[in-house]
Amino acid sequence: MLGGVGSSWRSRAAFLLFNSELHCVACYRFGRFTRRMRVRHPLAALPLVVAHRLWNRRCTHQHQCDIHREAVIGPGLLIMHRGGITVGPARIGPNCTLYQNVTIGMRVAQNDQGVPRIGRNVWIGPGATISGDVTIGDGVTISAGTVLTRDVPSRCLVAGNPGRVIAQDYDNSAMVNALDS
Repeated sequence: MLGGVGSSWRSRAAFLLFNSELHCVACYRFGRFTRRMRVRHPLAALPLVVAHRLWNRRCTHQHQCDIHREAVIGPGLLIMHRGGITVGPARIGPNCTLYQNVTIGMRVAQNDQGVPRIGRNVWIGPGATISGDVTIGDGVTISAGTVLTRDVPSRCLVAGNPGRVIAQDYDNSAMVNALDS
């Protein structure tokens, strides 16, 4: 139910209280909720906005995980190891897995106004960087340390700096399913 967490209420409570990766995802989701509330009920949402800003500051400084409020992330975001994760304004599909030291965002140096668009079931390894107006297809695996500044078709394995497709029709479901057990 909770990814390898025991069935006792104590182990579940400990998981919910002390899992920093879960806190980072929950903080992002709460922030999106407060944004919607601010539009509909600005005055009533004020305490929620303040609470989110405090929680977000804690996640950014204590857990080293910063997910921009303009990012649009589908359900099933999984952060495997927190620390050094920065997600700027990006569009990320469902069931994306992020490891530590991942950076996703705009390419500021070249005044590139586009944001990364990442498909479904994408696995992003440690130290990967995705920058600029790029589209990453469904089921893509981005290896550790990859720097991506170009589009990637679906079901590919990408590695290197600059990122290159090293395998096509690559099935990352075994990697993703291993995380479920």
